[in-house]
Amino acid sequence: MKHLKLLLRSLFNQRHAFFQLIFYGWNLIFLCVVYCGILPLVGIWLIIATFEGVVPLDFALTLLALIAVPTASTFYGLKYLKNQPAKLMQWFYGVEAPLMTWCLVRLFLIRELTFANTLILGTMLVCIAAFAIEVLRGYRGNQKVFSWVQAIAHTLMLFTGVYLGTVLLFYVLPVAGYLIGGTFLLVVGLVMELVSFDWGTIPQVVYHLARDFFTFNWFEGLGMTLAYLWSLGWFVIFGICFMLLFGFSAALFVGMPFAITHLYINSGGKILQAFARQHGKLRTIQVGTVIVVTWLIIFNVFNQQPQVKAFSLLESSLNRSELLAESSAIRRGLINANLYPYRYLSTREGNDHIYKMYNELHLPQSVSRFFQDRYNQLLAPFLYQGSQGDVEKSAQLYAEFFDAPIQQAERQAVRHAIQSTAIVDEAKAGLLNIDQKKVWLAKQEVKINPQGDWADVEIHEVYENQTNDVEEILYYFSLPESAAITGLWLGESDNLAQRFAFQVAPRGAAQEVYNAQVERTRPVDPALLEQVGSGQYRLRAFPVPPKRTISNNGSNLDTPQMHLWLTYKVMQQEQGWALPKLAEKRNIFWTWQTKRIRNGKIKWLFEDAWLENFGGQLNYPNNSARKTHQLNLQNGYAVTAQPLSQQDYALPQNQKYALILDTSYSMGDRQSEIRQAIDWWHKNLTSQGNNKVDLYLTDVYSAKAKRFEDLNSFNLNQLTFYGSLQTNEMLQQFQAGRNNQDYDAILLLTDEGSYELASDQPTLPEMNAPLWMVHLGGKLPKAYEDNILEAIQNSNGGVATDISTVIKRLGTEEAKGTLVVDGYSWTINQANSATTNPQGIEPIAARQLVSNLGQNKNQLSLQDLDTIHQIAKDNKIVTPYSSMIVLVNDQQREQLKAAEAKTDRFEREVETGAEQLDTPFNPFETTQVSGVPEPDLWILLMIVTLALFLVHEFSSTSQDQG
Repeated sequence: MKHLKLLLRSLFNQRHAFFQLIFYGWNLIFLCVVYCGILPLVGIWLIIATFEGVVPLDFALTLLALIAVPTASTFYGLKYLKNQPAKLMQWFYGVEAPLMTWCLVRLFLIRELTFANTLILGTMLVCIAAFAIEVLRGYRGNQKVFSWVQAIAHTLMLFTGVYLGTVLLFYVLPVAGYLIGGTFLLVVGLVMELVSFDWGTIPQVVYHLARDFFTFNWFEGLGMTLAYLWSLGWFVIFGICFMLLFGFSAALFVGMPFAITHLYINSGGKILQAFARQHGKLRTIQVGTVIVVTWLIIFNVFNQQPQVKAFSLLESSLNRSELLAESSAIRRGLINANLYPYRYLSTREGNDHIYKMYNELHLPQSVSRFFQDRYNQLLAPFLYQGSQGDVEKSAQLYAEFFDAPIQQAERQAVRHAIQSTAIVDEAKAGLLNIDQKKVWLAKQEVKINPQGDWADVEIHEVYENQTNDVEEILYYFSLPESAAITGLWLGESDNLAQRFAFQVAPRGAAQEVYNAQVERTRPVDPALLEQVGSGQYRLRAFPVPPKRTISNNGSNLDTPQMHLWLTYKVMQQEQGWALPKLAEKRNIFWTWQTKRIRNGKIKWLFEDAWLENFGGQLNYPNNSARKTHQLNLQNGYAVTAQPLSQQDYALPQNQKYALILDTSYSMGDRQSEIRQAIDWWHKNLTSQGNNKVDLYLTDVYSAKAKRFEDLNSFNLNQLTFYGSLQTNEMLQQFQAGRNNQDYDAILLLTDEGSYELASDQPTLPEMNAPLWMVHLGGKLPKAYEDNILEAIQNSNGGVATDISTVIKRLGTEEAKGTLVVDGYSWTINQANSATTNPQGIEPIAARQLVSNLGQNKNQLSLQDLDTIHQIAKDNKIVTPYSSMIVLVNDQQREQLKAAEAKTDRFEREVETGAEQLDTPFNPFETTQVSGVPEPDLWILLMIVTLALFLVHEFSSTSQDQG
């Protein structure tokens, strides 16, 4: 025992040299790796990429901090602590190593900060800073405020040291085991190589080397060899330094839990003792108690993950009103569940790396499981309390409760989470790209060429990408129902001769070919224009080329452009010539610097406006310029368009209507519009004209709508708007509750809805009366699913934003026996003559012919669709069944030709816009091992604290003896 004490004392006396070796040795190797490898390879690129926006600033600053901390520590040690080896170790293990670990964790593990992990990381950062100040300046008792700050920070430091030491302690045994095992295998391997080596061959080898040397044949290749060795040497040196750094760091890590806990407990005790001498023990105890209790209360509040309550509420038996009262808590919980891969290191059940490490050391599974469960309890603020399936589950529950896709409704939160990682979204413009400012509208030119009571309109836009990736732009817009889109072109300049022209293709084939091109790996210019409603359209173009940067194009920073042309024909309206009305945009944006030109003249618009509602004011008195058009189309049909005056419109007489009310969650904001619609109905239909109406209330939990034969018996104030209902579900509920009642028209009162939640090819009941979609709030939906669109078109229905427009149109059509669209009555018959007299308005007439051919048919056959599509091709127009696609090479044209030959060429998928986001790397998950936490974590912490206290006391005794 006496010899052991002498040995320990001898080692303790040599600690100064050992401390200097650790501090300067590790920092020297690290600086060699950084300044000879990392900075030359990635440093310059990192700086440039950060300024260009490729690399998030948060990542760049953290990486630079990783480089700056050892550099500053080395400089400080050489200048101020050169003769104080003990303080060198205090600085290394108390400041430098924790700060480096903090930066590594923040850079590679922590993505989006939550309140809980921000509290933990922030407390650690405060303690590191407080320890550094204590090492540099000691206790600042002469500064009263600062002494209180030190007392608070060092109170936190006491249990922070124990917490850090305990967490790191879980890794010490595996790391030590791997180091010992690896060293043993290396030594054994070298010994075996030496034993098996044939030493008798050495004289022969020396002889051949000497003979070859004096022949001087090697001299010819000396230059090439030296050049190769020069290029190879740098990589070899860097590799050796990196391996040394890794081995050195692993060896030093073994002592880190003990060192950091000892240093932080010793520093905390020292400052609190000094504070007690100055302010009294009672005051010190009071301060410590208040700080610890306050911190624990804050931690307990922040550590309550909201998804636990949200799932519990949705699975409970609470009624709708009670759930709606908790909607804020449900929203927070579902968002947290959906974004958990970005906010937490892993799920609690999925975090099994501690179990794996100890199991590979051949410890009993029960022991490995015990360590894993205790580790999970310590890392609770960083682990998600749920399962991997909660991402999809939360998205589904959000849509069912809030009647909207989570990526659309909460896109700000989703985008913030993505920006906290190096993950980028898809090239395709999805829900997350709504209102994103990625592609600037540099120029917008509108040309209107009036032709009496109709006009040709051309829109030319120029786009400039503001990002370093190819991007897609997307517009949802609407035009008058009778308008006909006649052209779409793409180009790289404003040279009309070099632009790429459109093809009219079946809607499903065009969508299939376009979507196959929207990839960042092989971007080729396509554009797609589709009709997705009675007057609604979707325009997409890809790729808008990325801006040129120093890193990808040298000093040439000219921004490449994409040019797009759109033409259409439109009938006269009293306000002027209707321009496209924007419903939604993705990736595209404009500013006051956007150049706006109208018929050759500069025009200023408000920054948030895409286009004016109308262009070219007419001011025609009593619509005197409007006239009757009679056209013979080349497809054998005669179309007559006759203008209507206000006196021609009439309210219906002796009609019976079905009024279906959408009771989804989102309709809760439309109660005033619902009341206005019912009041208008009472005033204009119920009290006159002998018209009748049945009101049908849909319900998210019912298969059959509730029918009210008397509107007076309906009380809107007693209605609860809840959940999510799609159009097909409401029509099915109506069909189940109508009891074979016949109606002259069916009106569905809803809002703009969520097209992205619609399913492909939903089952719809047969509509034996015109189906009208009345979207309250003055906002049309972006699009309809194709089956629903066909149900509207084929039943001779339509789309409107108020009941009065629908009823007046229905009454006028009943009175005249013709189709009424946009102020004209349209009559379609077989042509008496095959001769045609082109008037330029034929595309508009063809649009009405397409609508007419689909009427009174529950479902169009493939032959019917081909016939309608041929009309669209002959007249070069966009219809609900035919789209315009711009292709730029033969490969794309071959793909379109193959798609047009398929039997599903008219079947189009719903563009949900939901992005399949890459899940951040999870270093904690190897296999799915679940364990039930046991309530003995505090026992473990007490044991660790006691052990570290004993280490601390032994060190203090040794220092006293020394």
